[in-house]
Amino acid sequence: MTEDQLNSMPHTTTGTGKRESIRPRTTRKELFKERLFKVERIVVPTDYSGNADKALLMAAGIARQFDAQLLVVHAFHMPFTDEHMPPDMLKNLLEAQRLQAETEIKHYAEKHGVDLAHIRVEFRAIMGFASEAIIDLAHKYQADLIVLGTQGANSLEDRLFGTVTWNIIKQSDIPVIALPDVQEQIAVKNIMIPFEGTEQDYEIISYLLGFAEKVGASVHAVHFMQDTNTYNKSLIEKLQTGFRRQIESERLQLHFLAEKNITEGIKKFAARNDIDMIGMVTHNHGLFSTIFHMSVTRNIALYSQIPLLAYNCDKL
Repeated sequence: MTEDQLNSMPHTTTGTGKRESIRPRTTRKELFKERLFKVERIVVPTDYSGNADKALLMAAGIARQFDAQLLVVHAFHMPFTDEHMPPDMLKNLLEAQRLQAETEIKHYAEKHGVDLAHIRVEFRAIMGFASEAIIDLAHKYQADLIVLGTQGANSLEDRLFGTVTWNIIKQSDIPVIALPDVQEQIAVKNIMIPFEGTEQDYEIISYLLGFAEKVGASVHAVHFMQDTNTYNKSLIEKLQTGFRRQIESERLQLHFLAEKNITEGIKKFAARNDIDMIGMVTHNHGLFSTIFHMSVTRNIALYSQIPLLAYNCDKL
């Protein structure tokens, strides 16, 4: 919401004839404070792999920092059937599948009981296609965050159909942290996010600063100048002035780099600056069709060795 929109909000008249705002006038900086990264419930999907265990540990750390509760979920598929299968046989297959899934999730809970000490946590097994079932459950749970591991896009199946992780990132309007399999370090100290230099950047980056404040990290906002032959000093000064006016945070650092390939530019900057997490918005049209295109986010999610925090800017 812009300041002009705030100023045009409905008013009411007091008994003295004076106009009185229905709500007090709010500055953009005050609005940013209201939109800080809030985490009260976290969904953690698991396929019982080692990387899913790492994602659970990261989620547990975030839960402790935010005093949040966890829902650990395993989505299992309906058993293969055909049209000639008797109804009783199908019913028995479904029941056997359900019992097996509940046994597995119970054992998983017992295995990680020590890691999740002093955290409010629930374990659940659900039937359905993984990405759709997990997103649906996250909505019913009123989750503020989804944390999961990714195996990348190496297998033929992944290349043809995409990974569960990517499908969740693409479809979810709930923020998602995707943890790559090679990731060993859980602590997050330096987060980077590319930005285009538009009005929406203030909201997007302020939201990320809310998370950084809680975990004790710095945010590196990077503007990539794709026309490497033109160094627009006045544009850079304008962006810097705008950020100083709109956002007050010692955790924010601005960077301006010449780079034609945004994906490669992100990877190079991350390698040079010890970046522990990359923030990306999942928006595929309008002002964000260049830097923030979904294809860039997909490449970072599937091929980067750095955790990704993806969130839908339309929902901020």
